[in-house]
Amino acid sequence: MIPNLQVGQKLTLVWIDDVMALTHRQEIEVRSVIEPIKVGYEGRNTRVGTYRVRGKRKDFFLDLKPDTLVFDGWDIPFKADTEDSSCFSGNACFNLVGDPAVIREWVETKQLNTSVGDQARAKILVWPKERASLHMGEGALLYPEIDTHHAVINRIKEKLVS
Repeated sequence: MIPNLQVGQKLTLVWIDDVMALTHRQEIEVRSVIEPIKVGYEGRNTRVGTYRVRGKRKDFFLDLKPDTLVFDGWDIPFKADTEDSSCFSGNACFNLVGDPAVIREWVETKQLNTSVGDQARAKILVWPKERASLHMGEGALLYPEIDTHHAVINRIKEKLVS
């Protein structure tokens, strides 16, 4: 899933939670590395080690979903919409805030999780930095060319056509 994962490596994880379908971003430091094992409901996640959240002291299992975006290092140039804002979307998409060109470059060249494929990339929406209201419409599709069965993405594509 993550080639050459090492103890002490600093990573940034971006994922969609299973409860409210919100986007989350977390900066972590790898504390241990193990042989990957399937865990969770029907073995959908893969445990690859343990980690500690930046600035915290408690260790957690590093269980990755197949569509978790993983970037090397901290302080990546974009955020999740659930950070620093009262406006966020629980739409089961990656709702990222920042420059679309920069986000696309990072996803294509610096994303480490080898399990992330086109279906995960199809769910990436980009929002402007100053999002003051939920009435701003939909986010911009980062990969409009990818076909998907994701209802939210297909609804956005339908609106673009009409």
